[in-house]
Amino acid sequence: MNTLKKEFYRYTDQIGITGSFICLIHCIITSGLMIGSTMMSNASHHHGHAHHHTLDVWGMIDLSMVVVSGIAVYFSTLKSTDEEFQNKLMWATYIVYSFCMLSKYMGFEPVGLTYLSYLMSFSLIGMHTVNLKKCAH
Repeated sequence: MNTLKKEFYRYTDQIGITGSFICLIHCIITSGLMIGSTMMSNASHHHGHAHHHTLDVWGMIDLSMVVVSGIAVYFSTLKSTDEEFQNKLMWATYIVYSFCMLSKYMGFEPVGLTYLSYLMSFSLIGMHTVNLKKCAH
């Protein structure tokens, strides 16, 4: 069991990088599809419609990415105990990222939060990469 735990700790940053990257790609693609869909709908029907998020398949993917990212941040910060500032920054970034992702399910989704969630995903990728390099030595 200890070997499995050590292996898991060893790969938490890779999990975080992969999860953040997949989230970023997912968000960019779905945003593009939704914008394109709305534009096509408005062009053909001459009316707008409200876009809201539900806990369908895409919603479950969003929530699973928030959970995976949280697990990765938790274990990555445990692994790098000597980097207190970086750990706090990683947690702060994750909290902002989570807020951005979850706020759309509460009906609050200004465009600025979308861009902020992209920035937080890039930031988490960068921090996990730095953490990976620091802990490898």
